[in-house]
Amino acid sequence: MSSESARVYLNKHGVEDAVAKAVARVVREKPADPILAIANLLASAGAMSEPPPFSLPAIVDPHHHFLAVDEPFHAFLKGLGAPSYTAAQYTADSAGVPIRATVHVEAIPDEPLGEVNFVEKLAAAGECKVGTIVAACNLADDDAAAQLDALCAASPRVKGIRYILDYEGPFNKGENATHVACSRHGLDYLRDPVASAAFERGFAALGAKGLSFDLQCAPVQLPAAAALCAKHPSVKVCIDHMGKPRNLAGDGGAADAAKLDEWRAGMALMAAQPQVCVKLSMLGFAVPGWCAAPKKAAFLKSLVRETISLFGAKRCMFCSNWHINGAVSDSDGGAEGPDIPALYAHFESWVSDLSLEEKTALFEGTAAAFYRC
Repeated sequence: MSSESARVYLNKHGVEDAVAKAVARVVREKPADPILAIANLLASAGAMSEPPPFSLPAIVDPHHHFLAVDEPFHAFLKGLGAPSYTAAQYTADSAGVPIRATVHVEAIPDEPLGEVNFVEKLAAAGECKVGTIVAACNLADDDAAAQLDALCAASPRVKGIRYILDYEGPFNKGENATHVACSRHGLDYLRDPVASAAFERGFAALGAKGLSFDLQCAPVQLPAAAALCAKHPSVKVCIDHMGKPRNLAGDGGAADAAKLDEWRAGMALMAAQPQVCVKLSMLGFAVPGWCAAPKKAAFLKSLVRETISLFGAKRCMFCSNWHINGAVSDSDGGAEGPDIPALYAHFESWVSDLSLEEKTALFEGTAAAFYRC
């Protein structure tokens, strides 16, 4: 029986079209595990309320945080009311997901060197699987080069830098895209002529030191970020959180259209820089409530697939952004979010039709290559 004949037969006998198409594809492609293939196809088509469990053999989680709010280096976080979040908690929360290595990303430390020493001690003791540390450094500081040298000397795992840059005007508690971290300085390090010149001097030093840069900024800043990357092609850059489109309703309305136009224009400029990769993470920030609303989930999946098509699987990486709980990790403090096993099951279901090589890149290979872990 051909795949089309199988689909017609199933439809004739009252089997829903999504099931018929999934069975027809399995007949055509003859995968090694046909039951799992059908489950993934049905989840991808939105025909199941929950995706099947994650099935790939290994993951590198390239973005998560440990929080130690009783330590001096996380005093700012403590002032925001954040709780501590430990390596043991991350291990428990990620149980059942085949994570072989992780990347610890800075968490707005007051003292970046203190945070690096803390994470290095955990990794050296075998209390976590951190293979790479992305440390904090304000690259606009006059002594940024010396700070970078000190961070690298503190741990061989320091292979990248992040300094949060989301700025769309004075911080106003979530009413605009400005991140709370920027309330400490009130500067746009990508677009302000004076501030950006100082930041560029530090950014330019990263390549010679073998350090990458995690770019977290607002969509409106992406063109300026792309221009910076074009001037310094030796600095590998990874865009955090899919470029941070914000509060999309998925209703096809004018507000979404304007936000998406801005995001797409900036992401296209970034994708034109071959040294730039992108993290697929914190997706509830883009589409709040997606994990409880199938239509929103389908819309979010379309944005994820659009990003993968733009950059290619070998320049994209799925991440948990995990700290505290699902709501904080998925939407930066929204009302809800999936746990780690459910999150990765959703991720896999969204790319179930891609090749094994592409899926391996998305869940392990791209991150391993970029972060050398």
